[in-house]
Amino acid sequence: MYDHGPVLVDPTIYLIFWGYKEYGDPDGVKKLLTAYTKNMGGSGHNNIYTQYYEVVDSQTTYITNPAHQLGGVWDDDSAVPKSPSDEEIGQEAIKSLSHFKYDTNGLYVVATPHDHSEAGFGAHWCSYHSYTYYESNMLLPYANLPYMPDAGKECGKGFIKPPAGESAADEGITILAGHEYGEAITDPQPLTGWNGVSGEIGDYCAWHNIANIKFGKALYTTQPMLSDKTETCVQTYK
Repeated sequence: MYDHGPVLVDPTIYLIFWGYKEYGDPDGVKKLLTAYTKNMGGSGHNNIYTQYYEVVDSQTTYITNPAHQLGGVWDDDSAVPKSPSDEEIGQEAIKSLSHFKYDTNGLYVVATPHDHSEAGFGAHWCSYHSYTYYESNMLLPYANLPYMPDAGKECGKGFIKPPAGESAADEGITILAGHEYGEAITDPQPLTGWNGVSGEIGDYCAWHNIANIKFGKALYTTQPMLSDKTETCVQTYK
């Protein structure tokens, strides 16, 4: 159901690796997340989002699926609180604009490092997306992506047999990143875009029919997303 809010028509993902150098990356999250984000553009999976649109001044505009959706990667080596709050995650997204730029179609992903996650991670949630404002009135969508291997099986470890070259501990990285990307693209200002009685388009399909899906030449572990056309969970859309 569309609630008349914005979508990211020309989606671009900005990755912020906060404190990875200082606190470590024992499971190689940075490499995997960067490769996944770099390869997902133009894929059949991300084509799911082209069914969705926004309406502004009676003008309907559909989401696109450009081949290149990784807008940049930033290593912020500043200190990370042991348990950063949501407000601090949002402030980190704003801080990244001094390195990137403000992008009206951008999603700013704050990846917190090993053993430095917001309270409740693993026990009550695995990831989420939200928004703040830049210069008081410019919508800035962001995602909080903690260090998934720290949560073990609660956030995807060993969910299915991992793709070649990837460990079972890392599967949650692409499962949850894909979940947040899809929801933020179709509902960057929750809950004003696309959502229904079961939540946003990733919530409806969460943890069901997880599969290793091809993005470019590589396979990544991915959850299906809700198709607006069929109202079913699908892994790809043409």
